[in-house]
Amino acid sequence: METYLTIEELADYLKLAEQTIRRWVLNREIPYHKIKKVIRFRVSEIEKWIDKGVYGTPEEEQQKADLFQRDIISLDELAELEQADEMPDEEDEE
Repeated sequence: METYLTIEELADYLKLAEQTIRRWVLNREIPYHKIKKVIRFRVSEIEKWIDKGVYGTPEEEQQKADLFQRDIISLDELAELEQADEMPDEEDEE
């Protein structure tokens, strides 16, 4: 028989505040089951969710990093761009 936990029991199990668990449920960030109007958590699903990582699989994280990497430039590059914008055009000097 599968073990199910209440919100209070899960918070105790994970050493988190009950409010954190409730927020995760509201945001659908954690696997749960609704039995009529009662929310329960399967221990096996919570363990898999933890193993997967709250932030996703390594492949998902790499995809996110690749997306952000395209827009990142170094501070030196940023300074060079700002200096280029501040320099007067050659036509202005004459």
